[in-house]
Amino acid sequence: MTWGIVFFSLVLMSSCEGPVGPPGPPGPDGLDGQVIVGEVFEIVGNFTEEGNYGIAGEYGFEIFETDKLLVYHLDGLLDGDVDLWRPLPRTVFLEGGNIFNYSFDFTFFDYSIFLEGNFALGLLGSEWTEDQVFRIFIIPGDFINARMDFSDQSKLLEMMEVKESEIQRIRLN
Repeated sequence: MTWGIVFFSLVLMSSCEGPVGPPGPPGPDGLDGQVIVGEVFEIVGNFTEEGNYGIAGEYGFEIFETDKLLVYHLDGLLDGDVDLWRPLPRTVFLEGGNIFNYSFDFTFFDYSIFLEGNFALGLLGSEWTEDQVFRIFIIPGDFINARMDFSDQSKLLEMMEVKESEIQRIRLN
């Protein structure tokens, strides 16, 4: 009798099927076969006391929670003709034990780059505060993996299929 109940239960479970549910809502339209490639642009700005030693801007578009924002500071020329970029945050050690940082933060619609130091920032020379150039990368989360080398801008530009000549430079203040 026990085998009969087991057999009957198996037949009953395998033959039971409910009605098909209604179709789900349609998803957002996408671009088939396209990869979201992110953005790269440069900004030029001055760090002043009036601006609380910061510069800020808006993207003009929304970025996503999974996106990564990378900022690089143009630190001059190497061998006279090659741009030397340093990733932020960047710590600068001055004579006399003074230290300051170029740092940044960002939200989904804007960013700010600012100076922090262990002394009155008004004492900084104009080479650190005037006409400072920063390159900003917005990298889609789909591109990010643990093995990426974010210090190599040429590889980032190649991955994002962006040429140096295509990078827009914006003056903020």
